[in-house]
Amino acid sequence: MAVVLDAMGGDKAPHLIVEGAIQAADLGMKIHLVGISEKIEPLAKSHKNISIVHASDVVGMCDSPSSVLRKKKESSIAVGVRLAKELKIPFVSAGNTGACMAAALFTFGRISGIKRPPIASIFPQTTSGSCIVLDVGANVDCDVENLLQFALLGVCYAQTVLGLESPRVGLLSNGQEDKKGNILTLEANQALRESSLNFIGNVEGFDVLSGNCDVVVCDGFVGNVLLKTAEGILKLTRSLVKKSLSAKSLPSEDFSRFIQEMSIFDPYKPIHCGAPLLGIKGHCSIVHGGADAKTILGACISAEQFGQSKILAKIQETIQG
Repeated sequence: MAVVLDAMGGDKAPHLIVEGAIQAADLGMKIHLVGISEKIEPLAKSHKNISIVHASDVVGMCDSPSSVLRKKKESSIAVGVRLAKELKIPFVSAGNTGACMAAALFTFGRISGIKRPPIASIFPQTTSGSCIVLDVGANVDCDVENLLQFALLGVCYAQTVLGLESPRVGLLSNGQEDKKGNILTLEANQALRESSLNFIGNVEGFDVLSGNCDVVVCDGFVGNVLLKTAEGILKLTRSLVKKSLSAKSLPSEDFSRFIQEMSIFDPYKPIHCGAPLLGIKGHCSIVHGGADAKTILGACISAEQFGQSKILAKIQETIQG
């Protein structure tokens, strides 16, 4: 299968984006690289598995999301999403998240019945499992119906992509007791309890990583703060570990065991590299703006796997059935 990759999106575009595309192409993936051709052609090195699609404009990180629809219709994001729809393959971008969402919603359209598509991110767990958190940034203000739909979408994702038969759903709050939370979470807790989902109640931030739940629901404001905090803690931990290991050497057996244990938090695992926008009639994967080449490679792999799954049909069946 192939993917469409925005070559101009991200803090390190186009150089590291193209480098990641080459790494994916070396694995046999077909990459449609979209961007300003004179900037990306010299970097792509005429790779047989890379085709370059010219886009004359770029959506900056500070641009309004609506600019991709009104003023920058020939940007790499707009052109890339249109191409992805035409070819029926996933679109991947480390660019302006709001612009990617706007272009995806306008071009692919929502699955009937979906009010607000969320971004779903997969967190590693100490049990070697995974936890899907949604929303992590698409919708900062939500109502109860939004959170209930996020839960349904998360369950579809967990069943289809992670292979979980009856995913445990938790509602992110400031305490596990049902009476904890703000007005939104109190009302959402009641709605989720009345649903047919395997709802285990309120969960706290540490539950995301502990293995106590499979799907965690929250609004995009809280979810994005959680995501960025987790990223910061991971960087801090790795930095401290690196300093500690450089200060004293471990026996080879202990070192190997340590590396194996830390591998569950590998940010370069494909499943951790891209976050899909769920609830649209297509595949759009959002990548961190600071992505390096290895992250882009992982995002392309995960997007390809996501595209080959039957999640769109599963969501349609769940929401409309």
